[in-house]
Amino acid sequence: MFKRNTSKTVNAETPQAPNLSVPIARSSIIPKFLSAVSNRPHQPVLIDLGPVIGSNISLFNERLSCKFYIQDLFADIETYARNQEITLTTSLAERLISRFPQQPNSCDGILCWDLFDYLDPSTSRLIATKLSELLRSNGMLYGLFSTVPTNVAHYTRFVLDTEDSLRHQIYPATPTKRKVLATRDIHLLCNKLEVTDLVLRKSATRETLFKRR
Repeated sequence: MFKRNTSKTVNAETPQAPNLSVPIARSSIIPKFLSAVSNRPHQPVLIDLGPVIGSNISLFNERLSCKFYIQDLFADIETYARNQEITLTTSLAERLISRFPQQPNSCDGILCWDLFDYLDPSTSRLIATKLSELLRSNGMLYGLFSTVPTNVAHYTRFVLDTEDSLRHQIYPATPTKRKVLATRDIHLLCNKLEVTDLVLRKSATRETLFKRR
């Protein structure tokens, strides 16, 4: 079952993804995420914080028979970046947190992708705390963390061709400085989240799996 947060307003100028991709990268963490979520005693509930990707929805539904919610926070980050020169009544953290209609302790898995690379450390901690509140006990959270602080002008769609492969498709973003969290900071992102697996990939990212304590 696929559900999208229809209450969200997306800027009409939000860039669309072109057919531009890089070679497929193998994932050792996604299969562990799927395995953990599939062992729940009820129908799993997942939240994906990236854009809609049809093949991903199909894969998760076939593997987990889950309820699947899309909360595209990258679109909200882009809207916020485009309007930074305008006086805003809410912070980015408040804007992102307001996008979740789900109740606390209501979901079993969250796919963050590389969301935290676009957030400053204080916002990252606030969002991580909010996500931990949404997770049930032993719920899982998946994230990718860059090791290179560089200027970026794109977002990435992570397409799952299989359970253990990620195809990267980039699309334009308002240029920003990529934020980098040290490994220690990842472990301390939220005291309710425990890092169970962390793998350094050749693409200079740390593929990370968290579990709700």
